[in-house]
Amino acid sequence: MSKKKKNRNKIDGNWSYIEHNILNSEAWKGLKIHTKWLYFEFKIRWHTDNTYHIIFTQEEIKKVMAIGTFYKSRDQLIERGFIDVIERGGLEKQPVIYGLSNRWKKYGTKDFIKIDIKKILPKIYKNKFRKGHKFKGNQFKKKEHL
Repeated sequence: MSKKKKNRNKIDGNWSYIEHNILNSEAWKGLKIHTKWLYFEFKIRWHTDNTYHIIFTQEEIKKVMAIGTFYKSRDQLIERGFIDVIERGGLEKQPVIYGLSNRWKKYGTKDFIKIDIKKILPKIYKNKFRKGHKFKGNQFKKKEHL
């Protein structure tokens, strides 16, 4: 009896590829390792019909990396032109919708369209008690009963 040959070229599960021109680009060379990893996560979620509809939820982010690292890496990908924010979420726990971009091809040239992340995704600052602030005390007075 002869043994059946296994197809070694068969790939199971999700997979992603990256073009050589991305690897050799100026935009790619300056990225940190977490940022490169996050780009692969975007590519895994990419299909030909959802180029501009890639969603990351908080639970999915926590499985991939720390949330702070995700935000820094995401901002770097937006600055370098690899991804774009299609729709801003946040209100009533709506997710941010991302899309893959080809702006990275013009990175480092005068034709590159630079996007200010602070205008697209502004941070929400909270008033925190700091040294030197006056203590206002309890602003709510107890109601006195009759």
